[in-house]
Amino acid sequence: MDINNFTRSHKLLDLSRQFRQWKSLSPLSNAQRSERKNRAAVLVCLFEEEDVIYVILTKRSPKLSSFSGQVALPGGRTDEGDTDDIRTALREAEEEIGLDPALVDVVTVLEPFVNKVKYFVPANS
Repeated sequence: MDINNFTRSHKLLDLSRQFRQWKSLSPLSNAQRSERKNRAAVLVCLFEEEDVIYVILTKRSPKLSSFSGQVALPGGRTDEGDTDDIRTALREAEEEIGLDPALVDVVTVLEPFVNKVKYFVPANS
């Protein structure tokens, strides 16, 4: 399956409209971003194949020191060059699953939270 070769279906477009109504796109400002030293971002990547909508998950290597063997959304720690949380999530998805950021239509930014290891994580959908 080539995740970079999908078209937008009516089902995905309807779902996108619902997400946009639920929470409007509101990335944090640079001032808000700089308040948190440990930041990460994830991408909730939805796609449709044969009339079924899927979410992309990854399984972390058992050899990693943190979250080893866990199933996760594509994402990770913010790099110094990342301009915002969306850029972090898209960069990490490209690194982890080869997803071309130009093909992604970000429809909303979900409320951020602090995870159990104190990372501030905004989920991008």
